[in-house]
Amino acid sequence: MATSFTTAPAPTDAPGTPPLLRRLFAGIAFSALGSGMSMPYLFVYFTQVRHLPTTQVGLILSWMGVVALVVSPLAGTLIDRFGPRVVLLLGLLGEATGMAAVGFIDSSLDAIVVASWVAVFNCATFPGSSALLTRMVPVAKRERAYGVQFMLMNAGFGVGGLVASALVDLADPRTFQWLYWIDAASYVGYIVVLLTLPRGTGKLDPAAADHDTATPQPGWREVLRDRTLLLVIVVGTLLLTCAYAQMDTGFTAYAVNQAQVPARTLGWAFAANTVVIVAGQLVTLRLVSGRRRSTALGIAGLIWSAAWVVVAISGAFVGRPLAIVAVVLGLAVFGAGETIWAPVMPALVNGLADERVRGRYNALAGMTWTISGIAGPALAGLLIARADGRYWAALCIGGSLLGGLAFLTLRRRLTPTQDGLTPPPKAADTLP
Repeated sequence: MATSFTTAPAPTDAPGTPPLLRRLFAGIAFSALGSGMSMPYLFVYFTQVRHLPTTQVGLILSWMGVVALVVSPLAGTLIDRFGPRVVLLLGLLGEATGMAAVGFIDSSLDAIVVASWVAVFNCATFPGSSALLTRMVPVAKRERAYGVQFMLMNAGFGVGGLVASALVDLADPRTFQWLYWIDAASYVGYIVVLLTLPRGTGKLDPAAADHDTATPQPGWREVLRDRTLLLVIVVGTLLLTCAYAQMDTGFTAYAVNQAQVPARTLGWAFAANTVVIVAGQLVTLRLVSGRRRSTALGIAGLIWSAAWVVVAISGAFVGRPLAIVAVVLGLAVFGAGETIWAPVMPALVNGLADERVRGRYNALAGMTWTISGIAGPALAGLLIARADGRYWAALCIGGSLLGGLAFLTLRRRLTPTQDGLTPPPKAADTLP
């Protein structure tokens, strides 16, 4: 079915990265810098600066996931109705307001209200940015664009985290407040970038799809009938639950409590993870370009399984230098899998999508992060203390392995184009 969208053709077809895309990348990186400064300290800010009960804070963070699950379908519908740029602008404006308000939280009720506000508007940012980026980039260049976006986001997170670590002081609440006010300002920077994009950027052009006007506008019913999409979502949720969602919860608990490595080791491990992503993303993009997406995602799952094996080995060297090596190396290996997942998974989802419901497809893909973000920490809490963490390690290793193998078998359900078997772009047309 032929459809089209407004994307400013001349810049898109020019050699190198299109100017509009460079502008969008700048906004994404700027926003990531602010998030990297604020988000790692949210739990500490609530519990140690605002002195909210730890149990309540955990429930509040889980509540954000529940709100996201409820609101995400609406965000997808709005993207398909009004276009990704408009919805993304609304989401960023709401998040900027919410993050600024975090600095003024003084009670559990304040925290619940602000957390709910942030969760509602955050639902618009992932599907909105993914749909916008997809419609600004030709099919052959999408994986590279997703990869560059992921690389810039991680660089922003890493730099932001380093800056924040030098600024925060538990004895001075205002140092934490400034983190969230700076984060709010970073959202404003992203908003300004989006406002400078030509009007209609990323929006489906009805005039260019007039032959489809007799066809009823598809909705969620049609999206949920796509069995291939649902399979991708289920397998993706399994992988994220057993892999990504364990990084901030199960991994840290296992490393400190079971392997008994010094707490500063966690900083080294996450730094190694970021270095691998930033240094290796462009290399990975060359390797996956023009190759099967199902195979690439399967390999990502296998790499994550191997990474958890390395982390689990640290438990055999409790309190010894080899435990530190295993913890740091494990998260570095994990980063190699991330460089595959980040460009290929959104390319697969958007390759399955009908243009008219692209927002809904991306919203559903975004819900995999929400579901895994709820289930992952819950499973880690149940298993991490059992049998010296071996049950938790078995979940991570086995779940990642199972998810990877499931993706490897997915190719029979995909067309060659959906599976990424398109000629790689010419060197002059690739994104740097």
